Amino acid sequence: MAEICVIEDKNFYYQVSKFDSGMEDFGSIFQKIEYALREKMQDVVLSLAAVKVLYSSHLAMFVRINQLLRKNNLRFALTDISPEVKNLLQITQLDSIFQIYESLEEFKKSSMRAEKGVQAETDFEWQIVKDSENSVSVICKGNMTESKSLDELQKTIMDFYSISFDFSKLQSMDQASLNFLEKIVDKHSIQISGASQELVELFRQKLIYGKIKFL
Repeated sequence: MAEICVIEDKNFYYQVSKFDSGMEDFGSIFQKIEYALREKMQDVVLSLAAVKVLYSSHLAMFVRINQLLRKNNLRFALTDISPEVKNLLQITQLDSIFQIYESLEEFKKSSMRAEKGVQAETDFEWQIVKDSENSVSVICKGNMTESKSLDELQKTIMDFYSISFDFSKLQSMDQASLNFLEKIVDKHSIQISGASQELVELFRQKLIYGKIKFL
């Protein structure tokens, strides 16, 4: 019988392969990841390309894995999720907890940037101007990528309902920054000015174009 759920060391991260959503022994998946982390501390990614349906038992397992990794300042990422699974994660609000990437390739690029020590934190800069108690303007510069700077921006603006972004000096956005924007458009009034055609196309692909007011 072929082994179910294999934890593969990809040098920069562990990849969970041969994941069977119909398997019952979810505890063994956690144990395998726990054992792998004893050997080497690195991020874990799970592709859901072959998974169309998830149940509460799967989500509970994912939360447990995520808690283990966050305790060690590591990432648990899900990739290649179907529209049905994406909708489930949004309903349960777990999309704000897990790191979600469009594809395994996007996650690999993110991991390689971190491994090579790319100075993402200095690449992305932002400045905030408080317009009123409920509205704020954010001027963004450089490359908006997964970083402490992006995390700090998210924490700073969450209490404002109306958020106006100036992207005229923004060069690029990675998957993590697109996920950040996707999370806030449903709960906030978002306006964007100065976005390049490339960025606008990314917004179309993420299906958030219609939720944003462009100036």
